[in-house]
Amino acid sequence: MSVAEHVIHQSPLLYRVLREEGGGLVIEVVVGGVAMTAVRVRLTAEEAQAFGREGPAYSDRLARDIMARPSFGGRAYDAPG
Repeated sequence: MSVAEHVIHQSPLLYRVLREEGGGLVIEVVVGGVAMTAVRVRLTAEEAQAFGREGPAYSDRLARDIMARPSFGGRAYDAPG
């Protein structure tokens, strides 16, 4: 995590939501079976609004979707190690 990021939600479901320096939101999710790794997905404006309205209920659903499809339609990228 860079100095410019702030954790705004940490979940026991092995993900966290971060606010980037520019104000955007990123979800970082632990994925995999035998080989665990973390990926990040930058939230769209619509996803960020949904998180603002629903909070952890929304990010829980989003994290589960990412765990099921780790490439998340090509939007996922490796979390910094």
